[in-house]
Amino acid sequence: MSFVLAIVQYKTAIIFYSLIFLIVYLNRKKFDVHAKFIYLYRTKIGIKLMGLASKKASRLIKFLGHAGVVIGFIGMILIFAMILLLTYKLILNEPGAGGASPVIPGLPIAGTDLVFPLITGWIVLFIIIVVHEFSHGIVASAYKIKIKNSGMAFFGPILGAFVEPDEKILAKQKDWVQYSVFAAGAFSNFLTVIFVLLAASIILNPIASAISISTGVIVYSQPGLPAEKADILNNTIITEINGKNTNTIKDFRNAMKDIGPNRNIALKSDDKIYSVTTTENPDDISQGYLGVWIMGERSELRNENILNQILLNILNWFRQMFGWLAFLSLNIGLINLLPIFITDGARMLKVFFERIIPNKDKSISVWLLVNWVALFSLLILVFLPFFRWLATIFAV
Repeated sequence: MSFVLAIVQYKTAIIFYSLIFLIVYLNRKKFDVHAKFIYLYRTKIGIKLMGLASKKASRLIKFLGHAGVVIGFIGMILIFAMILLLTYKLILNEPGAGGASPVIPGLPIAGTDLVFPLITGWIVLFIIIVVHEFSHGIVASAYKIKIKNSGMAFFGPILGAFVEPDEKILAKQKDWVQYSVFAAGAFSNFLTVIFVLLAASIILNPIASAISISTGVIVYSQPGLPAEKADILNNTIITEINGKNTNTIKDFRNAMKDIGPNRNIALKSDDKIYSVTTTENPDDISQGYLGVWIMGERSELRNENILNQILLNILNWFRQMFGWLAFLSLNIGLINLLPIFITDGARMLKVFFERIIPNKDKSISVWLLVNWVALFSLLILVFLPFFRWLATIFAV
């Protein structure tokens, strides 16, 4: 894709972010500026609500805060190990090894043609940000730690949010209390995933099933893998694999279950049959791998009428939004636990090292080492695939 074509294709997103940048710049005197590109706008919005919520359910909040500490440290270990393993595989260029990518509404995810929807994306990010930051505030309030400010943060044109507890009071609290406050954001993101999955399975999916039937699985091809090599385009509807119907995602996975690597199989869409040679599944080398992302199911109405069509469109939008919400809540929660200086995971780890390593200089040195390793690994995962994608954008 040429640079000019990229500008034309993503002009709405470019205009949107340009307007945000312009608005922030014109009102820059109302912001506190850090590192020349981080703009903080402090308010008192939500502080009273945090305090009220903490009073109404103080015991429950403290219990969830303690659970969040356990989950937080487990998540920190898992994401750190995962990042190191992925970096190792990417450096060695192992088959199926992929990187990480920033996910920005309205723009494609680097290394793919998958676009994070602009409006839906910002609704999803707004929910995640509010839940994450509100959780920090409500747990801090439950322990009588004063919340000084809430507010919005802009990293260039990218929106964020923050809650500022009184750091002096927080630092004097017991370790477990500090862990609870720091872990609250990520833990709330994980709870959001559970809520979304339950809501989809209990409410959205049954309603959708009552008025529609699934008639195929929507797939996107991963770069350089068998599906793309077989010319399977993004948004292709797969209806059969080796003669077996794949009306639903469950059907699709069942059809692939007994197919090993290096097998030539037939994938059928509405108007074409694709011949694909599977490769090894990176998670299980005994299983065949197509190299596709499953994006959902195609739905067709049982009874065609305008009301059912409107309802189905609404349900499909919510299902798409919930899919992104679950995916990003999980990943943002985990990344926030990765110790990279400014994250909640880094703050938890700092308190932990200060307690187990009596010598303050040594504890800081160990903490810095872990942070630099995590940051360097993450940069490799982000920028190596990103530069490859960028090269395709500027290619004529």
